[in-house]
This record gives sequence, structure tokens and C-alpha cells, in this order.
Amino acid sequence: MAPETLPAVVPDLPADVAKEIAGKDSSTVSTLLAQYRTQLAVRRTGLADLRSHLANERTHLAYLRTAVSLISFGITLNRFAVFLQQQGTLTPGQGTRDMLRDTGNVGSGMVVLGLLVVVWSLYRYWHVDRDIVSGNFHPMRLAVVVYTLLVILLGGLSAVWLFTA
Repeated sequence: MAPETLPAVVPDLPADVAKEIAGKDSSTVSTLLAQYRTQLAVRRTGLADLRSHLANERTHLAYLRTAVSLISFGITLNRFAVFLQQQGTLTPGQGTRDMLRDTGNVGSGMVVLGLLVVVWSLYRYWHVDRDIVSGNFHPMRLAVVVYTLLVILLGGLSAVWLFTA
């Protein structure tokens, strides 16, 4: 490290460590400081693990929020279809695109996707928790792609229905 990047003030040792090394020979001081650094490293590792577990919980909660949004949107689409049917604007079986005209299919798909996200979030939470504890992380790229494609598909179907209904 270049001298210009060193901190201007070297932090003081804690009083108990400074007292313990006072008057000792250099090899004893070196050993005591190494033990102190090891204790600091263990504490920092514990804090890093804690941060990782908390980040995993935040991610799990984000999945749950997404699931609630998908389920709510699906229910809203279903209720909107009922409203349109009651108003006479939309009749089941109307036109050649029955699947898109029947919002029940699109709304139900969103609800099912939301429920799948809940199941996935629990699986993902347990998987990442195990990886944190073991110190060995394997990303699940395929699952992320599949989940994204499902959202695009159902969102696209919803958009097509809204614009063609």
C-alpha cells in the first residue's frame, strides 16, 4: 500500500489489549496481537453471516410482496370481467378469442402464478439459507429466467385482453 493511502491516524488499541501487551517482548506482543486480530475476524465473519441472513429474509419478503401483488391483480381482473359481463359489455364465448375475452382465465393464471411465487420463495429462502450456512452459493439462473418468462407471458396476456376486450 502506498504511503499516501494510509490513514492519517492509526486507531488506538482497546485499553485491555494495550495493557496486556505492555512490557512484553516482541514475539509475545506479535502473538497477542494475532489473537486479537483473529477475534476481530471471527466477530466480523459473524456480522457478515448476520447481514447475509437478513438480506435473505428481505429477498423472501420481496417475493411475498410480489406474490400478493400478482394474486391481487388476478382477483381484480376476475372482478373486472364480472363487472363487464353485468354491464353487457363482455359476454362469455364472444368472438374467436375466447381465451382472451374470458378474463377469468387471465386472472386465474395470475392467481396461480402468485401462489407459485409463494411456494418458490419458501424453497428459495431455505436453499439460500443452507448455502449461507455452508458457505457455498450456487445461483439458480434457470429459475430466474422461467419466473421472468411466466410474468411476461401472463402480463402480456393481460395487456392483450385489455386492449382487445
